[in-house]
Amino acid sequence: MLAACEKIVKHLYSEHAAVKVEAAVAISELLVHEAAVDFIRPGLGDVLRIFLKIMDEIDFEDLVKALRTIVEVYGEELAPYAISLCRKLSQAYVRLINAKGKWDDEDAE
Repeated sequence: MLAACEKIVKHLYSEHAAVKVEAAVAISELLVHEAAVDFIRPGLGDVLRIFLKIMDEIDFEDLVKALRTIVEVYGEELAPYAISLCRKLSQAYVRLINAKGKWDDEDAE
């Protein structure tokens, strides 16, 4: 289990966006296992920074779901990261709303 967690975390640093996204989603799915929760805990800040960076690059609903899982699992431990998390999530929301407006405009034409 720990070897798998280690390899998946390493894929977060891939130069390929698709690999990073899949790694981020996989991490959230592994968090049902206490061993994975304990493995991620010491590097939680780094994992969150990478998640937020990926979210800047790619708007992908599964990333938001994965981030929600991390928030649910680590709860109180996220306090030091709360401001940056809220900022990034609000930026992602604004991008989503703006994109939806563009889609609605295109559909009206």
